Amino acid sequence: MKRKPDITAVPEIVEAVKQIETDLKEQGRVLIRYSGTQNMCRVMVEGPTKEITEKYCKQLSEIVKKALSS
Repeated sequence: MKRKPDITAVPEIVEAVKQIETDLKEQGRVLIRYSGTQNMCRVMVEGPTKEITEKYCKQLSEIVKKALSS
């Protein structure tokens, strides 16, 4: 990770989280935060099934990687 901007100030990440939370409705949640001990950003998604959770986690991880490495 090249930089650590405030996650809530990165439009691509904010929009992706909003969309995923809308899709999940009340059946899941999304958490993105910087690690306190490592140089990384953690992406956590909870959802109704393993498949849905993995799909959104991979999607969001790619968006975070792209947004934070530029």
